[in-house]
Amino acid sequence: MDIAVINLMRLGDLVQTTPVLRCLRTQYPGGRVTLVAKDLFQETARLLPWLDRVVLFPSITLATRLGQEEGWPEAVQALREWLRETFPHPPDLVINLTPNLLGGILAYATGAREIRGMAVDQTWELGTRPAWASYALIVSKARQANPFNLVDLFLREAGLAPDGRGVEVTVPREAEVEADNLIKNLGLPANTALIGLFPGASRPERCWPADRFAQTAHLLLERRPCHFLIFGSGRAAPLGEAISRQVPVSAASYFFGRTTPAGLAACLKRLDLLITNDTGPMHLAAAVGTRTVALFLASARVQDTGPTGRGHVILEPRLDCHPCLFPCPQPRCHQVITPEAVVHWAALLLDKGNLKPVDEVEVHRLIRAYVSTIDPLGYHAYLPLVRRPLSCRDFWLWMHRRLWGQILDGSTFSSATLTDWLNDVLGSYYLPPLDDPGFATGELGFLHLCQIASRGEQLAEEIMQWASKCQQFPVRVWQKMEALGAVDQDLRRIGVSFPELSALMEFFFQEQRAKHGGEITPLAQELQMAYALLRHSGELALERLANLKMILNPPGRSGEYMEMAQTMQPLFAKKGALSRESEELSCR
Repeated sequence: MDIAVINLMRLGDLVQTTPVLRCLRTQYPGGRVTLVAKDLFQETARLLPWLDRVVLFPSITLATRLGQEEGWPEAVQALREWLRETFPHPPDLVINLTPNLLGGILAYATGAREIRGMAVDQTWELGTRPAWASYALIVSKARQANPFNLVDLFLREAGLAPDGRGVEVTVPREAEVEADNLIKNLGLPANTALIGLFPGASRPERCWPADRFAQTAHLLLERRPCHFLIFGSGRAAPLGEAISRQVPVSAASYFFGRTTPAGLAACLKRLDLLITNDTGPMHLAAAVGTRTVALFLASARVQDTGPTGRGHVILEPRLDCHPCLFPCPQPRCHQVITPEAVVHWAALLLDKGNLKPVDEVEVHRLIRAYVSTIDPLGYHAYLPLVRRPLSCRDFWLWMHRRLWGQILDGSTFSSATLTDWLNDVLGSYYLPPLDDPGFATGELGFLHLCQIASRGEQLAEEIMQWASKCQQFPVRVWQKMEALGAVDQDLRRIGVSFPELSALMEFFFQEQRAKHGGEITPLAQELQMAYALLRHSGELALERLANLKMILNPPGRSGEYMEMAQTMQPLFAKKGALSRESEELSCR
């Protein structure tokens, strides 16, 4: 089995690929696994385990030639030669984890017998397979609905099941020795805590201010002996210099632009804690077993790219505008997360304290704090460390977590196992909701969805019936197809009117993009199945809502919630054996 994994992204994304490589090795023990990565990140790529071969995509060469006048022909020729040398024979399987057109073209150009992820076809239409790849694409546009970490999405796009083991890298022996010597030469007392600071990020708005890092260092020094290793790339050196000027010289060492990926991994492995923004080194620290306090600012969102594994703490601002959609000229979130809040959780990790939810106090008032964990199905999850009443935002995150697994995996999804775990989470990490967290909105939206999808299902069936008489009654077929277009417009309006349902609408339309052209009858049959799936998904969502109402039965509102739950039972009885039907339902 010849397998190629394409990931043309950055340091953190490459590290997040390692669970895919590990699970491929388990599922195809005799297979040959190749990673295709950008030449800019070749040092990182060589840290990844479970590989037989690393192939470097010539991005530097192509960029140089494309930058020249009339350089396109040379660039195309260079790419053709690279493909011929890299894949003299088509791979059996290509897994494209690069969510852009370049990755899709490259996956198709390999000539692989099977492609998972995003790829173009013979008509240059961009498609996604399996269904999880469609989901990963649409939640990049509807992020608030996504409860799954990128690591788990990579695995599901690849057709693999999460194993709950997180990310990993292999640190070369020479880098380990160099890091040991570096720490030894610092001459620190045995009880000194080694703390890494990484103030840089991929974008300036995601950077916590340098003076706040410095204040955090001072507060930690007041609590215990510490030494700070300040890391970063050369371009972010001003941030490191700003911190160094405010921290005692004897308490900090400066490593901006002075470490290779292997050297950085070795240094991170020796830390007691890393305090960082949402960065590639955050994932590298998780890969070598170092706990982090991660600060998620601006557009960074913990559910998407939080550190993997158990026991990391993530802080984000408790603001309605977070995560932001556009760069903010004066980010409020930079000031909302205080050094005192960071020190509270950093000290707990350094003391190896118990990360259990606490009641809200002033230091936590404007932040959300999470602890990373693994759910019973092997997916990563982030549980609140400050107990508050269940909000509409969190309600829908857990609702989507229960719903999408069933929609995408059907009978292979262990709903009962997840339900028991979620019952415990909602009882231990949240206070009862003060108001309806989303039941009324959800019921109304999903009921509308079921009605409109049923109409689409009926119209598609009628088109099939009239298609056999198309030559006699072409107008009838045209009228039914026009009506079907109106159904799609109604579905789009649902996505706008009920934002909580927008991901489900986008998923439906993403799946339909592959259904174009061909004979009317088979196309109508595919559309009928698609509308049926959408209707079943809406019915399943209503069932999940009813179940959550039974779970969330807070004092003083039990009558109302029980009444709302009971109103859904006739719907399920009318539909028949919905549970058995939905257990056999999946997108593929």
